[in-house]
Amino acid sequence: MQNEKFQELVLSHLTRLTEDMCGLKQDTTTIKKDVAGLKQDTATLKQDVTELKSKLDLVYDHVVQITEVQTANLNRILKLENTTGSLAEMYGKHEVEIRNIKSILI
Repeated sequence: MQNEKFQELVLSHLTRLTEDMCGLKQDTTTIKKDVAGLKQDTATLKQDVTELKSKLDLVYDHVVQITEVQTANLNRILKLENTTGSLAEMYGKHEVEIRNIKSILI
């Protein structure tokens, strides 16, 4: 009888081990699917980052162009200020003030 009890006990443990193995296989399958999903998400994120870098490069190029235009315009404004100052000195500051007052009155 002890032999039969031992066999039943071993069979019971083997059955539980087999069930546990099936559970582990299912868990492994689930983990593999999750890893595959993560790989796909990572690939998508890498592509998105690459696209964002391209767009950021375009924005940087536009900012450089705008800065160059601003610098050119500032130089033009400074030149106009200098020219205006020279003209004011040439015609006399009082003459310019008189003309400004006339233009306000008219």
